[in-house]
Amino acid sequence: MEQINQVQAQRVWQRVRGSEQPSTEVTLAALIAAEWEDAAIYLQLSRKFSGKESAILYKMYQQEQHHCSCLKGIYTIATGNKPALPKATPVHGPIEQVLRNCYGREMRALSAYDARSQDAEYGHVFAKLRDQEQEHCRLILELIGSLAKK
Repeated sequence: MEQINQVQAQRVWQRVRGSEQPSTEVTLAALIAAEWEDAAIYLQLSRKFSGKESAILYKMYQQEQHHCSCLKGIYTIATGNKPALPKATPVHGPIEQVLRNCYGREMRALSAYDARSQDAEYGHVFAKLRDQEQEHCRLILELIGSLAKK
């Protein structure tokens, strides 16, 4: 008898239950898109600052790209497909407001990764991503605080 893998079984049960919860494919795709967009925002912001602030934002850009790569790897293993990446859109508005929005985005990512940190296969990866997003929250608050000095 042919063995059904975990992903296939999950998809079948979701169809049977009427897709009560979003599939792994959908939630991973949303996380990938969010990380991709965050990376683009931090790169764009790093060019508006100089010195220490620019370096912090550029490092966050690089880390978000690493997050995206990890998630793409999980997606590829879980689904057998390569995820599509959205087109990054430029961010406009006051820098402080953009950073506030980034803080909210980081908090949502932190929560999503924390919820997945007990996953049997990828929990350790999600825990590491969660910890980095927590640090991003701290750095964003530091950046917003440094704007108040200027």
